Order: sequence, then C-alpha cells, then structure tokens
Amino acid sequence: MTDIPLSWNKRADLRAFRFLLKLFPEDFLEEYEYWLIQTFRDQINDTASRKEYFSLWVKVFLDLVKNAILERVNRFSINNHPALADVLWILGFSLLYVFTSHWWNSYGQRIFRPLENTPFGQSAWSGLVSSAMMGFVIGLSQWVFIRKHIHFNWAWPFATGIFYSVGGFLSRGIDYYIFTNLHKFEVLCKLSVYHANFHSTVQQYLFPLIKAYFVSLSQVLFLPKSRFRWLWIPVNLIAWLGSRQLTIYLYRSFYRVGPFNNWDVFGDIAEGLILAVFLRMLFTMVELEGKSGEMAGELTSA
Repeated sequence: MTDIPLSWNKRADLRAFRFLLKLFPEDFLEEYEYWLIQTFRDQINDTASRKEYFSLWVKVFLDLVKNAILERVNRFSINNHPALADVLWILGFSLLYVFTSHWWNSYGQRIFRPLENTPFGQSAWSGLVSSAMMGFVIGLSQWVFIRKHIHFNWAWPFATGIFYSVGGFLSRGIDYYIFTNLHKFEVLCKLSVYHANFHSTVQQYLFPLIKAYFVSLSQVLFLPKSRFRWLWIPVNLIAWLGSRQLTIYLYRSFYRVGPFNNWDVFGDIAEGLILAVFLRMLFTMVELEGKSGEMAGELTSA
C-alpha cells in the first residue's frame, strides 16, 4: 500500500467510496475502514483505461452492497429488539388467527359438508360438529404461538374445540327454545318494530358472548400461573363484543361501497389484536415475576 498522490478525478472516486462505506455498521468501520480505503486507493490508482475503471467500480459497488447487507443481518438479533419482537409476535398471532377463521368459513366447511347430510349431521351439525371443528382450527392457530408458554399445550386446541361446540350447542338451544318462541309471540301480538329489533340485537350479541365465555373458561387453566390470568375471560368477552360491534358499524356505514361486503375481516382483526396484546403482556408479566422470584431467592439464601 502506497500513499502516491491521486489525481483530482480519482480523489472524487475515493470520496464516493468513503460515502458508500457508510452502508456498513459503525463497529465494522472502526476496525476495517482504514484498510478498505487503502485497498481501494491502490486499486483505483492502478487503473489505466476506462474499461478497467468501470469494471473496478462495478465490482466494488456490488461487493460493498452485498457485504454491507450481510454484516447488518449478522449483527441484527431479534433478542436485542424486544419491542420489535413483541410487535411481530402480536401481528403474527392476529394474522394467523384471522386467516384460519376465514379459511374455515370459506373453504374448510366445504370439506366436511357431506357430514351434514347424515342423520347425525342433520341434527347436530351446526350446533356441535361445525362449532367443534371451527374451535379446533382456531385453537390450533393460537397454539402455534403460545405452545411454549402454556401447560399441557397439546390439549389447548382440543379443549377449545370442545367448549366452542358447547357454546354453539347452548346458543342453538337458546335460539330454538327462547327466541323462536319470542318471534312467534311478536307475530301474534303484533309488537312494535322496536321490540323486534331489540330481540334481534340481543340475539346477535348473546351467541358470540356465550361462545367466548365457555372457550375462555376452558383455556384459562392452561395459561401460566399468574394473578392476571383470570383476566383472559373478560378480555375474550371484550374482544368478541368489540369484533361484533365493529363489524356491525362497518356494514351500516359502508353498505353502499361497491361489491365489497366482507367487513367481518376487520372485526376479526380487531379481535385477534386484542387477544394477542393481552397474551403477550401476560407472558411478559410471568417472565418478570419469575425473574423477581429468583432474585428474591438469591438474596434470601445469601
């Protein structure tokens, strides 16, 4: 390596090379910047033709970009960015939750549709079988993200499916024995539109809340021990209620907007985000409680 003076145009090349070096992490430049500049200085000084000049720049530019990306990727660790890890976890949980529920509603039920025509299916399909399968699929999507944090993790999707069907069965029973009779009573007594709308609204909100209660009640025992884990039940109720309310609001507000009528997606996204945020906070609280307990134990033993 020599310190032969460079011409004005090659000094401009050296300044451009220094600027490109900013693509690398600072700690990398502290160790290698001097040697990289000296190497490029010698290479650019040895070019004798335009062909050598342009070929050198193409090679140097591609190498710099490739190696800068590799260095930054190698130095990046998700563990060093806990906030980003939390955001990615929440988004992943909610998106998978929404995808599986809509996949089941759009395609999954078609696979098992022949079961509905069987004698058992005609009497129990919508109340038990379909609800159980949908609950299992939703529980499986949740299990993918939380399996490392819960007890008896393999039982989570099965319990979700079973109690999803229990909620669906009770909802169907209430619908058949109570609201059907109420509707007949409304017709016979010619009640006002207000009373009819009131019963319809109660029906729309009651069924999701029944399912939410039984599903969350079955899941709460699998969550890690914490004084906050019983909040999982009201959080589920709030999530399902908020999802339903948002869906109704969007349908009423944008019913004239083109052919798009699948506003349920946004309600499911809101529901998934609420559940994901609570679970992430719960798991973080459990980790902090465990660390504080370990520190208290060490201080006591000392």
